[in-house]
Amino acid sequence: MDANRQAAALDALEALVGADGVTRDPAALAPFHSGVALPLGIIAPRDTEQLAKVLAVASEAGAALQPVCRAVAGQEVAARDKIILLDLGRMNEILEINEDLAYCLVEPGVTFRQLSEQIGERGLKLWVDCPGEPDESVASAFLKRRVGYTPYADHYLMQCGLELMLADGRIVRTGMGAMPKSTCWQLFKFGYGPWIDGLFTQSDLGVVTKVGLWLMPQPPAAQSFAVTVQGEDDLGKLLDVLGPLKTNMVVPNGVAVANALHEAARSGKVRRDFGGTGPMAAGEVRKAGESIGLGYWTLYGSLYGLPDNVPIAWSMVQDAFASIKGARVLTAAAAGTEGLWAWRKGMMLGSVGNALGRPSAWAGGSSLDIGPISPVDGEEGLRLYDLSRDISGRHGFDFVGETNAVWRSAQHRQYLCFDGSPAGSKRARDCAIELIDAQAGAGFGQTHVEPALAASARATYESGAITQLHARVKRALDPANLFLSA
Repeated sequence: MDANRQAAALDALEALVGADGVTRDPAALAPFHSGVALPLGIIAPRDTEQLAKVLAVASEAGAALQPVCRAVAGQEVAARDKIILLDLGRMNEILEINEDLAYCLVEPGVTFRQLSEQIGERGLKLWVDCPGEPDESVASAFLKRRVGYTPYADHYLMQCGLELMLADGRIVRTGMGAMPKSTCWQLFKFGYGPWIDGLFTQSDLGVVTKVGLWLMPQPPAAQSFAVTVQGEDDLGKLLDVLGPLKTNMVVPNGVAVANALHEAARSGKVRRDFGGTGPMAAGEVRKAGESIGLGYWTLYGSLYGLPDNVPIAWSMVQDAFASIKGARVLTAAAAGTEGLWAWRKGMMLGSVGNALGRPSAWAGGSSLDIGPISPVDGEEGLRLYDLSRDISGRHGFDFVGETNAVWRSAQHRQYLCFDGSPAGSKRARDCAIELIDAQAGAGFGQTHVEPALAASARATYESGAITQLHARVKRALDPANLFLSA
């Protein structure tokens, strides 16, 4: 779009949603910089009627929209110019919470904190699985295939029923929701015929307007624990012990394994608290862990069930991790970790709250994150870690990471922390691109990256057949390329 069409399009969109639903001030848009350019503006419709009109006006103007469930500072923005962020944050109604059948139906702007607070106010015995940030959108976690810390950690699996709007303004309900008098929209995922919900995750094919999600009933008993180890290479031993416990569902939750710097950041500490410059050596990382009462790596798990059954599983877990020399198995906070333990335990027991700090605050307040995946296997986990640590170090970054083991795979979240400056952003992007390429070369694909890295991640997966299939679906659903993926 040229400048005149840009201004005219934003004027028309503002007339639709009101002045309070449009952001055009460059200062207010600055936190959403993609590394290429500022977005032209942010448009926030209140409901599906406004949303359909926004899509029609944007399409007529030739605009490109990037839908986001909630536009917040530091938002992931596609690495291209002349885009408008479509902020669904004002569509934030909790439409239903059913305690008997343990599900909810929410609009895309609803956050984990908002959902948890309503459950608490109503005194419902349901747990919310939060991937870590209370003010993240419930719908966004599903669309990005994020994972959490309870047995309902796999949000993609626990999603049931979707409503979405296509580029032409048509509303589609998936699964049993496509049947007008269905009684099972949030109970049976598939309906009849092809199951299409997955097409709209990590995609640019439509705008999600409602998401159904299964919630975990509060169990009669639970036992949360941590296992902390001193050696850098002990990560492999932790994963080798954990693997069979996960496969056999002895430890059913989304188990987190975090390195000492990640836990220091979650405890509210930052890099400058530890002195020195440059990426920390192994001994310095270990000392950072010791400063908060932990080792080089710490694993967090939880057991659930009947009061007589949990102690049986707990005995199995203790015996299994006792095989790791020097491992400490904890059921309460170690000295100096009270806040961290309260947050970790709360997340595993379905509560939603803030940690004392965020990983991105470790070195400057900003981060670029990547998400490779590996088997829950010691040798493979160490191979990925060694590769990632070395590349990060060459670019001047500490390795700050957390691994989440769900079912048979481990999703790794690696943070490249920097000060938010253009130079820091470029250094992080250069490092992330090298990491993505090297990890793919070693057999570790990405499960989620930020939009600025989407092309790099996509290139590691592409083959002629899958690329052509994606292109055919895009042409069918969004021939004018109205949507950009988030």
